[in-house]
Amino acid sequence: MKLPSDEARSFFMSTELECLTCVPEDPERLSQALDGLLMCLSSLAPTVLGSGGLFNGYGRVYGDCGHLELALAECHSPYVLPLIVERQQWLVRQAAARLAGQGTRILVACNNHSGLLTRGCAVWGAHENHTVPVHPSKWTEAILPFLVTRIFGGAGGIEAPCGDFLAAVRPICMEHATGGSTTHNRSIHSTSREEHHMGPNPNRFRYHLILGDGHRSHFNLALQFGATALAIKAVCYDSQLKRELAAVKELDTKDWVGLLNQLNVLQKPGENIQVHPLVISTQRIYLDAARRYAASLEHVPGWIAEALQDWGDTLDAMERMDLPWLAARLDTFTKYEFYSAVLADEGLSWAELPSRRNFFDELALLDHSYHDFCSEDSVFSLLESDGLLDHRVGPFVPPGEEPTPFVPELATRGQARARFIRDNATDEDKGRYRMDWSVVLDRRDRRVATLHQPDAEDYSDWSELHESSVRLASRL
Repeated sequence: MKLPSDEARSFFMSTELECLTCVPEDPERLSQALDGLLMCLSSLAPTVLGSGGLFNGYGRVYGDCGHLELALAECHSPYVLPLIVERQQWLVRQAAARLAGQGTRILVACNNHSGLLTRGCAVWGAHENHTVPVHPSKWTEAILPFLVTRIFGGAGGIEAPCGDFLAAVRPICMEHATGGSTTHNRSIHSTSREEHHMGPNPNRFRYHLILGDGHRSHFNLALQFGATALAIKAVCYDSQLKRELAAVKELDTKDWVGLLNQLNVLQKPGENIQVHPLVISTQRIYLDAARRYAASLEHVPGWIAEALQDWGDTLDAMERMDLPWLAARLDTFTKYEFYSAVLADEGLSWAELPSRRNFFDELALLDHSYHDFCSEDSVFSLLESDGLLDHRVGPFVPPGEEPTPFVPELATRGQARARFIRDNATDEDKGRYRMDWSVVLDRRDRRVATLHQPDAEDYSDWSELHESSVRLASRL
């Protein structure tokens, strides 16, 4: 049976990057620096104000509880998503440079913890959003094996003081298998966010994952989103998948958090780095189901074949532990190889790390540097400039150099939103409009227009702001 073409088109995904944000020379000026950063950012690309920050053609940028957050526009392909992230981060980088010219140096990095990585340390997320056909609560048991074995969702980290090298940071703060919240009682399969931004009559649902880390590697980010989007479709449409999962005894557990943390450890001090065989075998079950799903489509989006290939190649490389291949593409293994070289330069081995407590501080600073996307001298930038990485999924297009300036080519409502921003972010209209993901408010003429469907090509006609819209107006 072939699934209809509208099902093939229903891939909509985005990420929210909560960033390490600080003013090293004067930490007390963080709030003021964030305001200054947003002001500089608004002068670099067309913008319309939104709650707590601004929208431009690449998404929303705002301050959230003392840090910068980038919520990226909806993308139709995992290979487009990293390029949109890159443009937004490039704008933030230019804004930070302007702010530095005014005497304030702000540090912004897309990692997920500050200081040493310890149990109970300050953590934040790199959240994922997928538009799904069935409410996430309906397929909890079918997606959990995928999530606990999705180690390529991590960006690597060294846990202190034990010295374990982890595939991902976020698993150490997961407390439950499902449900939870984003700031406490965190869950592997999170169902804590119900706001779908699709108006009063949604025909799809939002799946908001909080399990992944922030990435610098484009390949890594594309792999994470592509494999996850396809795994979700397989869970919803492939009946064979559940039977195959049921046959794996190691997945018959009620302690998903324990299994997640077990599989997340790639190396203990004194041991060799390895990926647990259960990770590879379970991921192959989902990969095969995703292939069957793709074969069931009348029309297959072009990116799916590439994502299936990248997914399979990654599992093959993990199985043979091909560190050069993995380190060129996945943040976790890039960091591992780099940290190994740093330790070797100090005459240290991984086995000796737990006895050298002071060295954890140096490695933590290198981790933060790796994720600093505003510095040309970050660890990641230097590795890339030295030709050691093979991570890009497309050429860099500076903001404003698209075929339609500041309007990225998206087969989602993100393109319509970007076009509205470009056409209405004029000096004379500054302050006139306020927007969120699905609505724009004209404060001067007291009217609203909506953009409810994820694949909408344009806003609805303007309608008068009436009593039922008062709550909306106050939010914007």
